[in-house]
This record gives sequence, C-alpha cells and structure tokens, in this order.
Amino acid sequence: MGAEKLVNVVLSGLGWELKYIRNQRGLSLEVVCQQLRWQQSKLSRMENGQQHISDADLGALLVIYRVHGEDRRRLLRLAQRQDAPGYWELDPPQVAGTWTLVRLEQEATSIVDAETMLIPGLVHTEDYARALMLAGNVPPEQVEPRVQARMERRSLLTRDNAPKFEMILDETALRRPLGSRSIMVRQLRALLKVAELPNVRLWVVPFELGASVGFHYSFYLMGFPRNKSVVFLEQKTSGVYLEEADKTEVFRRHAARLAKIALNPAESIDRIATIAKEHKRE
Repeated sequence: MGAEKLVNVVLSGLGWELKYIRNQRGLSLEVVCQQLRWQQSKLSRMENGQQHISDADLGALLVIYRVHGEDRRRLLRLAQRQDAPGYWELDPPQVAGTWTLVRLEQEATSIVDAETMLIPGLVHTEDYARALMLAGNVPPEQVEPRVQARMERRSLLTRDNAPKFEMILDETALRRPLGSRSIMVRQLRALLKVAELPNVRLWVVPFELGASVGFHYSFYLMGFPRNKSVVFLEQKTSGVYLEEADKTEVFRRHAARLAKIALNPAESIDRIATIAKEHKRE
C-alpha cells in the first residue's frame, strides 16, 4: 500500500522525513496532534505524502520536533517545491547514503539497475563496497558506516514482497578489477548467488555490443503501482530524480533495447562464471 501513496519525490520525501524525525523524538501522532490541535488524520496524510504541507504547518512541526539550523532550512526549501516533479538532491547525507533513494527502493515494485562500470549497489559485498569507497576518496571515518549502510540495503531483495530486480551490466563492470582480483572473484560469486533469486534477472551486454546501442551511462529505474516510475541518475556529490512520464519512458525504452541485445540470463550467468575464473587465475 505504501507505494500507492507516492505522489511525487519531493512531497512524499518531505512527509517521510517528518515521520522519521517524529519517531526519532519518540513522539506519537496523538501527542503531536494534541499540541497542535489537529486531527491525527491530517498529520498522517502529510507523512504519507497525501497532503500538501503549508509553511505554517511545517514551521509548527519543526518547533515541536526541535529542528534548527541547516536541517530546518533544508526542510523549508523542500516545502517550497513539494508540488514540482523531479528532484535534484545536492550533497546527500554522507553516512546513511541518500534517504530519498532508500525510501523509494522500499516502495518500489520493480527496479532496473543498468551499470556500465560497477557492480550494482544492491549486491555489493563488504569488500567490494569498501574498495569502492576508498577509490572514491571517502573520508576514512565515513567508510565503515557507509559500507554498513550499503549492506543493509541488500535485504530489500529477500524480504517479503521483494521488488522485481533486473540488472543490466556492461561486460566492463565485470572485468574491471576493483580493490584486487580476489575481491572481484568474491563479488562475482555473490552476484551469481543473487541471480538465483526468483525475483532477479541478470543481463550482460558484451563488450562488442554496448557502444552500438548507446550504453554509455548508468541509470536506476524504479517502478511503482499505477505505472508510476522514477529514474535516479547518480553523480559523485549529487543525485537527480526524474519522474515526468516522458522522461522516464526514455529510460524504460533504453532498458528494453539493452536487454534485447544482451546475452540472455543463462548466457549471462555463464559469462560471469567464466570471468570469475579468469580473475582467479590472474
């Protein structure tokens, strides 16, 4: 039911953050609404992304929740554009990763992760994730918290009512060693294990075919009930969320085209097993 309440990225995200803050403060809906003289249904609709949040209402909540400084300013900025489609998230939280992405993943019924250079984040091993953080010059004190946050995301694929998950990988992502050959061997074996899950399909685009279909960039396509979709495009210090139907349809068609020219799932699994053996020999 949660995914059906998704209105747009910013409005639903603002409500989600307010609910998170309320829970962190140990406050119930009843207690907050008594202080504000609101019906509990009003705050519930706000938290579920079903109702616009006025500046006055948001300000009142932030007083009760004792939110100050930059966090307060950030939430007020979100409120200013809560009805606009799409979202450009600058400098997402450094430890937990992007709250927006984690929240949307939990609501999605399908996910397509198309990767040109890296193994998909939902199937990272600890060693691979750590090597990626170190290669990206993540501050040392942030490496382990971010690795653990990445590990927690993996449970999405094995929960009840897990989303359908499709991985489309350029062969480069499999052959490029990250950290060490032994790390790559373990990562590819973990990838093969995830591919055995009934809700997962894996497609490998061979070297010689990727360029011919414009597989030059990665993207993350999340599907929701009622044909709602959101595309996430990740950069080093920011992320862009697209939700206008004409924009998300471009990525949907591109994913379908990539899957059509890729090795089929059985062939893809064989190719990955072969590459894992090659890493082990080198």
